[in-house]
Amino acid sequence: MSQTTPTAVITAQQRLWDWPVRICHWSMVMLIAACWWTAEEHEIVYHSYCAYALLGVVLFRIYWGFFGSSTARFSQFLRKPSAVFAYLKSLGQREVKPASGHNPLGGYSVLALLFVVLLQIGLGLFAIDVDGFDGGPFADYLSFKTSRMITGWHEIIFNVLLAFIALHIAAIVYYLLWRRQNLTAAMLRGKTSAPGITPMQPASITRAIAGIALAGLSVWLILSLPF
Repeated sequence: MSQTTPTAVITAQQRLWDWPVRICHWSMVMLIAACWWTAEEHEIVYHSYCAYALLGVVLFRIYWGFFGSSTARFSQFLRKPSAVFAYLKSLGQREVKPASGHNPLGGYSVLALLFVVLLQIGLGLFAIDVDGFDGGPFADYLSFKTSRMITGWHEIIFNVLLAFIALHIAAIVYYLLWRRQNLTAAMLRGKTSAPGITPMQPASITRAIAGIALAGLSVWLILSLPF
């Protein structure tokens, strides 16, 4: 009498995030941490270098939101308000269809995070320390009082940024523990085994190179502006 061995059901890995999105994501994590640490240690020169690098990453991510892969594009994950409300109503449900990229609420959180980081960097360009010696490249074009006021806003916006990061981490933990979806692993590997996912449609390497060049040129032009 023959015995049949049960066959395990293997879910195929689908491409979800391309390498530019993943590099941008993890670069922002490291550079924001580096900006915080260099500010705490009063290493203003290195703080500036980290901020300029972060600006380049954010500018590239904005470019990639228009010309990148399918899951990277703003048009793919910025949904109507009705979609956001429907998503909020489903938060208590454990079994839901996984999103092919960012969920409706997560899409707007990405946009908000990019805006806050850009605002933080922009304020930093005009900020100055309490002694008036170390500051952003444009601080000398403002009065000391105005630069100090901007420095205060620079510190406030950083706390807002920390709040966004905390919410982001909370969402990751929620998905991992409640919905059993490992978003971190997907952002590391670029693939997911979640069922029902629409595979990512990649963009060409030429577009990525053009975006890197454009972001780098934009940072250089900003720092070279003849105020």
